[in-house]
Amino acid sequence: MADPAIVAHLLLTRCEALNVGTPKLPVAMPDVKFVPPVDASKNPLPYLRVDLFDNQPVWQGLASGRIDQGLLQIMIVWPKGKGVVAHRRAAKQVMDHFAKGTRLFGPATRITVNREPVLASPIMGDVSTETPVTIFWTAV
Repeated sequence: MADPAIVAHLLLTRCEALNVGTPKLPVAMPDVKFVPPVDASKNPLPYLRVDLFDNQPVWQGLASGRIDQGLLQIMIVWPKGKGVVAHRRAAKQVMDHFAKGTRLFGPATRITVNREPVLASPIMGDVSTETPVTIFWTAV
């Protein structure tokens, strides 16, 4: 069993290293105070929001033992009415940063992105369009 604190630390540290957009988009981390950015006229600006979900572990047999797994979801939050191209470009950068086969290593822990990240359809809100990118991971 991978230590859940180490798993969270490794995945979130990788998120902190995201270099998406010009200028670099701010990243809202789970359960960390964050004020969505606005310009001088108080219009919303784009940013990324990170959520981490654990899933039920699987057992690969006696030799491999328990494999922890879950989802890392990074939401591209873009001001409404700006079109889809720019935020889909940002989503592609997120997907490239967590490409299938990406490995993260920590004390007695190895995390692997075990599938290609998935880009979902945009969710239209009142002031923003949110596009989720889901990253699938396993940890041993």
